[in-house]
Amino acid sequence: MSRIRTLLALSLCALLVLPAVAGAHPGQRGFGRTFPHASLLCAKVANGHTPKRLQGSTDKVATSCALLKTNFTDAQNAYTTGVAPLKQQATDAITALRATCRQAHADHNPAACKTARQSTRATIQGLRTQVQGLAKTYHTSIETARKTFWDAIRALKGGSSATPDTTTPPAPTTSLPSDAQVTG
Repeated sequence: MSRIRTLLALSLCALLVLPAVAGAHPGQRGFGRTFPHASLLCAKVANGHTPKRLQGSTDKVATSCALLKTNFTDAQNAYTTGVAPLKQQATDAITALRATCRQAHADHNPAACKTARQSTRATIQGLRTQVQGLAKTYHTSIETARKTFWDAIRALKGGSSATPDTTTPPAPTTSLPSDAQVTG
């Protein structure tokens, strides 16, 4: 009997955690995960623990950190602001498709539903292309901010000893309706 209770308790815990996991946004990385080395350096400087080799340039490092954070936030906001209406358009297109197909089914007119599906599929593909463009813009902005930050740090006395961030992670992910949702 205790095994059943244990299993039941674990299942209940899993059900409580599931909405939190489902609500997470994969690809939405924070400043620390996007720029791991820069965020550590910035945190040290903000806490008054500037590395010895950069102690004469604390103000310049702090200014560069502030600029990097601002550029990161601006890039995320631009992406999120650009993607939100595209997601809404995709949702509206699927809703209109379902209504059209319901009416076509009631009217015994499968051709109307087929035409609506083709149109919706083309609309969704166009929206995906726009999201990809926004992702490229995001990536370029983040990469430029990273390079600018590390160029400024490297130019400082003792800055060449700092370990730079060498790669930029992918843009945040955005899920638009799939072809299966258009077909189904």
